[in-house]
Amino acid sequence: MAGNKNLKLKRPLEDDCGSTPQEAFKKAKLETQSHYRAMLYMQKNQLDAIVLKNEVDGELDKETLESELRLAKARMADVKVPDIDWFKLGEPNMYDE
Repeated sequence: MAGNKNLKLKRPLEDDCGSTPQEAFKKAKLETQSHYRAMLYMQKNQLDAIVLKNEVDGELDKETLESELRLAKARMADVKVPDIDWFKLGEPNMYDE
């Protein structure tokens, strides 16, 4: 029975919330603000990491695309398309519509 008496004397609700409603409101408001500040800080850090990763990936993708473009241009330079002389082939009306 001594244990029950000690619990009644401590007033755990009063320790957690304060002795008046105003103190309880202020304490709850501060805890809520600190909680949301921590969440916003974590989200900001996560967003910064994502942006940094995308910038690095974007630079790599850009370099890859540029190298592929140079390779494609080099391959196209090797391709020779003949200029067809339709008059020599006996088709003089090929250009007429």
